[in-house]
Amino acid sequence: MTFDFTTPMDRAADCALEKSRAAPFPWRRFLSDSCYIMIRSSGFAVTTFLMTLGLPLFFFLLISGWNMDLLFLQLDNIANRYLGAETARQLAFSGELQTGFFAAVVLIALWRTPRFVSELVRALDEGKK
Repeated sequence: MTFDFTTPMDRAADCALEKSRAAPFPWRRFLSDSCYIMIRSSGFAVTTFLMTLGLPLFFFLLISGWNMDLLFLQLDNIANRYLGAETARQLAFSGELQTGFFAAVVLIALWRTPRFVSELVRALDEGKK
């Protein structure tokens, strides 16, 4: 009768060592998920900026009563007043527009982020199955 010098602890350690050798890091999955996240994030950023750029057009159409003649009259009025203003007032108006654009981008992005993240997580979870 031979003695077995391998204990259950040794067998568990050998099994864990074999599993760690057999399962290398899944680089292809990591890279594909990273590319998917980058593509979706780019789409999120582009659509957010397009929504923000559409807000002034929507605003001017709304106050003109959806009449294109009145819309272009209002734009002409703003353009003439801008060109006729002093340089300091033009710079102040440009600064206000930049601040308003930045604030609108941030607000729209914050409003859309929860849905974007939940859809991204759901899509990545479905890809793992």
